[in-house]
Amino acid sequence: MKNLKGLIFLFVLLFLCPEIKSQDEDSVRVYWLNPVEITSNRSIHGDEALPIEKDRLSSVLNKNGFTLIRKGVFFAQDIYSDGFKKSDINVVIDGERYHSACPNRMDSPLTRVNPIELDRVDLMKTSGSLQSGLAGVVAFNRSDIGSPLKVKTGLSGSADASQYFDGAILVEAYDHRVTLRYATGKPYDDAEGRSFKDNYNYKEIKNFTLGEVSFNGKQGKLKYGAAFTYSDDISFPYLLMDERATRIYSGHLSYSNNKLYFNYTDHNMDNSFRNSMMNMNARTKNLTLGLVGEFYELFFRDWQADNRMVMPNMSMSNEGFVDVQLLSAAVQKKWDFGSIYVSSKVGVVGSFLNDDNRLDFHKNLYADAKKNRIFPTFGVAASYTKALNNNWGTGVMLEAASEAPDIDALYINVNKPMQKPNWSGNPTLDQPIRATLRGSLNYNKIRLEVYGTNVWNYVNFSRAAVGNKPYLTYKNVNANMFGFNLNGSYKFTEVNASYTFAENTTDDSPLSEIPPLQVTTTLKSPEFNGFTGFLKHTYSDAQTRVDLNVDETSTPAWNKVDLGISYLYNDMRFALEIENVTNELYYQHLSYRRDPFASGIRVFEPGRVIRFSVRYN
Repeated sequence: MKNLKGLIFLFVLLFLCPEIKSQDEDSVRVYWLNPVEITSNRSIHGDEALPIEKDRLSSVLNKNGFTLIRKGVFFAQDIYSDGFKKSDINVVIDGERYHSACPNRMDSPLTRVNPIELDRVDLMKTSGSLQSGLAGVVAFNRSDIGSPLKVKTGLSGSADASQYFDGAILVEAYDHRVTLRYATGKPYDDAEGRSFKDNYNYKEIKNFTLGEVSFNGKQGKLKYGAAFTYSDDISFPYLLMDERATRIYSGHLSYSNNKLYFNYTDHNMDNSFRNSMMNMNARTKNLTLGLVGEFYELFFRDWQADNRMVMPNMSMSNEGFVDVQLLSAAVQKKWDFGSIYVSSKVGVVGSFLNDDNRLDFHKNLYADAKKNRIFPTFGVAASYTKALNNNWGTGVMLEAASEAPDIDALYINVNKPMQKPNWSGNPTLDQPIRATLRGSLNYNKIRLEVYGTNVWNYVNFSRAAVGNKPYLTYKNVNANMFGFNLNGSYKFTEVNASYTFAENTTDDSPLSEIPPLQVTTTLKSPEFNGFTGFLKHTYSDAQTRVDLNVDETSTPAWNKVDLGISYLYNDMRFALEIENVTNELYYQHLSYRRDPFASGIRVFEPGRVIRFSVRYN
């Protein structure tokens, strides 16, 4: 009955608000950047630009080897690509870098995006881009601001297993823009109707909230803007704590493509929603300052975190378990030789530990640990493309890159009680170096990409001990990654498939956190009197290649079916979608994390979800 009331409420809300407007995917530029697409634009192998949907990045980013892991509600996600993860893949918004304040990335950089003001997202696996990490960059791009009055609003919501509301408004005129967004909802249920209380030892479930406000403007070549985001009470069942409050402040000023920006995050988490004999809380802060232009980038990062654990008979404080700074500088150069395109960058990264006492913590494991590390970085990518005829094309790309290890992998330090393993960075880590060869074959709208990657000094989790006290730390290993990405469409059918085989060649074992084979097939209907529909099937294979050294376990295969229908009326589109139509009980392989504060529990995906939205073009 509760679900039925929710459905009725959403229908009334949607159809009694015809003035509500939102960006429609048909109005946004869609183009593929790869070496075998025959277009008038320069095509870079491994790069792709896609439109932004209102509130679900998964429909955009689950393509071409990119995979999302759900860590909480719908906007709390992190990204993987061709075997790489986390900070291997940088996230920027109009050139602005965003870093997580939470060591376990509750505040993933993907959560900083307000889709209503964006034009497109560039998915770039190439290492020669100015702001690429070891495995590329995801670059979100805001739409241009204009002088005519523009009002854009969006509304979406869901019922059944996941219940939320998400509304946004954009007002633009005289080269200035203001956007507002508010979302709220409750943690979802699985396909058997079990809540977080039933599955994950929660004693209390609270509704989450998200709010965003931004201001942007321009005067000639001068551009400026500021934004504020807050989020409260976001549940993360795969971890031992939940986000209680996060506040993000940001601003930028640019002139003629030279941008000065900052963003500051204050993030608080605890386990007060859980049934536990130990109370845990942590407060983390991150400040990023940056200057970026067409061929150069400078940025500074200051990251601090404190943690406290209280038990009936003892307490433990980890003040400054993160107290580090990072300084980075890089320049880029590009060469265009017709069918051959070369992009390269060189730079330097310095990582600095501020607390001498914390260095003693690391010396328990690493006697030659140093407070400061300097790493030279580089990236180069050379692509060759050739159109064989009007239908066929080929492309190949060779690239190499080296980046500094994450500063948490270098310097994070957390004491744990009793026989729980301490979490220690490794200040002696070498920087990873990767070499990748990609090749692709296109026929009309079908593209097959294959790749092989070798990574020297890949940073991997490792176990150690000092006396009887266990440690979870990091070490360098060598690794191989091989795989393919298939994307194709014919008439009303679209297929996307991806697979990565990844091996730790130092220990002769599979790499951890590698998604299995996944195939998505979508059938789309032709337009009929304003109506269109789709039926989508997702198959995820079992993942039996797991890293037993970090207690990773295998994951069974699963199938999921989604369907939807939309209606276009006077430039307004109404949409009804049903996700997980068959109410499949499943979890993704990447839902089990080996982060040191992980709960060790498999996290189920939502059951059947009925979703509504109204959009205007």
